[in-house]
Amino acid sequence: MAPHAGANLLEVTPQIGRWIGSVLPGKPLTIGSYVYLDGEAHVRLVLACDAITATAIETRKQPTSLAFLCTPTDVHAIPRDAYDAARRQAKAGGAAALLATVARLFSKTACVPNVQPEAVSEDGESFTYVDALVVPQGPNYALAKRMQHWRAMLSHSAGCIVSSNIAPSTKTVSVVKNRSFALAYEGVSFFKPMEIFEPATSHSVMTAILLYDLNDKTSAANPKSGKTRNPLELFAYGSFHGGVWRTAYTFGSIGAPSVVVALFKIAFPYIALLALLIISLKLTQVF
Repeated sequence: MAPHAGANLLEVTPQIGRWIGSVLPGKPLTIGSYVYLDGEAHVRLVLACDAITATAIETRKQPTSLAFLCTPTDVHAIPRDAYDAARRQAKAGGAAALLATVARLFSKTACVPNVQPEAVSEDGESFTYVDALVVPQGPNYALAKRMQHWRAMLSHSAGCIVSSNIAPSTKTVSVVKNRSFALAYEGVSFFKPMEIFEPATSHSVMTAILLYDLNDKTSAANPKSGKTRNPLELFAYGSFHGGVWRTAYTFGSIGAPSVVVALFKIAFPYIALLALLIISLKLTQVF
């Protein structure tokens, strides 16, 4: 059975869309788009999923809900309390602020303030946002995620329940296989309240949020809740961002300092041992 299970999303896209559209007639259905490939293949894969989703929604006469996982390394509208927390964190000082000051002596792009100017709409509404894009992830990743955001907003505006929440930075194989990213993940918790999670934790929490979105009418995922003033606020609720929205510096600007912290943690036992040996030799010479 296993060799015949599944289907290639890139090769039989229309057929998958029509098949999903025929599944569970008369009952609600949730379509989850959880896909990833390296490079430009990610964009093509997301485009295929978008076509499948659009076909299924158009074909089905029953309510169809959608589910996505957003990346924290993106630009998002955020709640006012998260914005204020980032401002407080920026004024907190401490070792992280000292490291940020030193890092900026070597690079103007290091430890960039996380607090962005508020955006004001044409009708005078104020919106707060965070810019957590990580340039090394590349344009393909950013474009693929933007395409998912667009489908989520279109479907939500059309009356579909859309669970599209930010998942935290997680120690997945696709990320930690890159040695630089792995080191950055080891050191990033130096910048409070940043935290990187194990896959099992992220899976459990995001599943719980998904179930809440699908079943609680007061969730922002439900268009009838009236919680969103702007389509972009769909992503501002239910976020499990791991501290990205509330830390003092943009996520994309603390990568190199986090690597330095991780390398220091690795080297510290050896440095301490060397210092003890030197002290021992000096004491031996004295006595």
